[in-house]
Amino acid sequence: MGGVDNNVIPAFPAGMTDQRFLLLTRKVPIAACCILLLLFLPQRPAQAAFDVETLQLRAERLMLYRNAAWLALGHYRTELVGGGYAGEADDRGFFLASEGKYDPRAELRATIAAIMLPGNGDTHPRCRFPARYHWLGHALSVNLPPISCPALEEWRTTLNADGVTLIFPTAYLNSPSSMFGHTLLRLDRPGQNDDNARLAWSINYAAHAEDENELFYAWKGLFGGYPGRTTVQPYYLKIREYHNWENRDIWEYRLNLSRGEVDQLVRHVWEIMPTRFDYFFVGENCSYRILSLLDVTRPNLRLAQQFPIAAIPADTVRALVAAGLVADTRFRPSAASILSSQIEQLNADERSLSLQLANGERKPEDAQTTPDARQLNGRESARVLETAYDFLRYRVIDEKLTREENADASLSLLRARSKLNAPADFIPPERPAVRDDQGHGSSRVSLGGGYYDGQAFGELELRAAYHDLTDPWPGYRKGAQITFLDADLRYYQNSGLMLESAQLFSIRSLSPRNDFFKPLSWGVAVGAQRRLTSNGRPLAGYADGNAGFSYDFPGGMVYGQIGASLEVGGEFTQGVNIALGPRVGWLYRGLGGQGLLSFDSGCYLIEQGYCAGRLGLLHTVNLSNNLAVTLDLARQRGQNIYANELDLRLQYYF
Repeated sequence: MGGVDNNVIPAFPAGMTDQRFLLLTRKVPIAACCILLLLFLPQRPAQAAFDVETLQLRAERLMLYRNAAWLALGHYRTELVGGGYAGEADDRGFFLASEGKYDPRAELRATIAAIMLPGNGDTHPRCRFPARYHWLGHALSVNLPPISCPALEEWRTTLNADGVTLIFPTAYLNSPSSMFGHTLLRLDRPGQNDDNARLAWSINYAAHAEDENELFYAWKGLFGGYPGRTTVQPYYLKIREYHNWENRDIWEYRLNLSRGEVDQLVRHVWEIMPTRFDYFFVGENCSYRILSLLDVTRPNLRLAQQFPIAAIPADTVRALVAAGLVADTRFRPSAASILSSQIEQLNADERSLSLQLANGERKPEDAQTTPDARQLNGRESARVLETAYDFLRYRVIDEKLTREENADASLSLLRARSKLNAPADFIPPERPAVRDDQGHGSSRVSLGGGYYDGQAFGELELRAAYHDLTDPWPGYRKGAQITFLDADLRYYQNSGLMLESAQLFSIRSLSPRNDFFKPLSWGVAVGAQRRLTSNGRPLAGYADGNAGFSYDFPGGMVYGQIGASLEVGGEFTQGVNIALGPRVGWLYRGLGGQGLLSFDSGCYLIEQGYCAGRLGLLHTVNLSNNLAVTLDLARQRGQNIYANELDLRLQYYF
């Protein structure tokens, strides 16, 4: 455990090997040999010599209350003001000292007193806090007689943990709690392989929120409105949740922890399972809590301290990789990714036949003839039947159907498939060339300039997180945009310094539709931006939403949506207005990067009856993983006025 084990008393004094010890005993009388044994064997005082006060004084002298391991065990964070400490646990039962939440020194003294108490059984402090007891035993060179902890030992035997793997389900935009992804740990057993890894146990931290609306959940989660709990569940349940139900690809990162470090992790999980930690959607979230667990195994890394404000899952994985904790990685495609890959390997006639079979428009016995009467061989028929069956399973999950509704159709497809001896020979989905943690940094700063309606300007843009449609795409999902806290400052040649725009958040999900998958493409955004009017360019707040469809198109995808925007500003007679109109665009990849050609329009409904619009081309050239150049060309229509814009920016991601 990160250097603590080096404090164990050695079996022989320094410089004395067991061979030299045996040679010496042959040259002295038996009585002298016995004396030498007493002298050379490690001097472990009797338990009575280790009274509470002695151990507390030793801990004070060693300043263990400032030790990184002790601070990690107590989940202490240095306060931004005053430089003191505050325990992140929000459960009184986690602290043994009355002032322990804010005083690691007092908590250390109380823990030493507690583990020295007489008694036995699961309620003893040594059984309640086994990780603390284990670390203190080494740090203080104490060898207390063991006590019986039946519940703890039974639990550890059940887990049978020999290694640890970090699990990273990728982003899921339809859930505010998982739009950045999620991380958890898997406890790997001795001799485990990819085939039986599903039977391992997992450690997960999440908000305890039952039957809450997703938007309400996100709002309360921003301010710690839910209790967070650490749970241990079979890994196959988490795979079913993320891999099957939510159709999220999973990255697995095997960590190079020693067996001693794994054991200490398990001990500490036992300590915090009954403990409440207030859950914060951005800060103290799942990924932050996983880092704090790993800090217990290697305290000197101080992983959690690297994220004092926000812990985006991809960033926390980058921290683990940078710390040298990752031994190797594995990609587990989701059920939707596997199905999409199978569909792509069918030709048009085979896809049509498979869809007809899944919809019940043709019987499984007819799977050897395509709609255009072409006869399929055994391998082609097997592919068609397997795709139809997998699509039925996908619909049960995606449309939240009961299994009984598709049971007969599924069974018929399986029977027809069982009569074919030919293999389907589908090629598995390719592992992405770039992992999610290998994409560009989550934050961005841009420096540039250009012309707006003939007036030159310089520009500084800062964005806290995360990715927009035209950022470098490797490592990110095509058509997905999530940005938070984005501000654009401009200094105009004639107007001086101005806040061009400020965005609280913007989320867009462009998912192409086809005969099998029919997702809705949507977006929401809240912020403030300048409007082009006949009286100038006032700053107006807005809440924007849009919905529509996207389709694959050469080089990328096209979309068409209807958008609505609620705008608030002093230029409106009633202080508020609503704009409604179409939005179309082509999102493409090429020319050294990626770009978006778009047209947005909105007609105001309450007053000032006119339609505003913007035709724009935004193209980004990827210079490196974290460096890009973006060109923005636009023609804007306002209230009886037009304006042209040219903007060139150098963008750095970190």
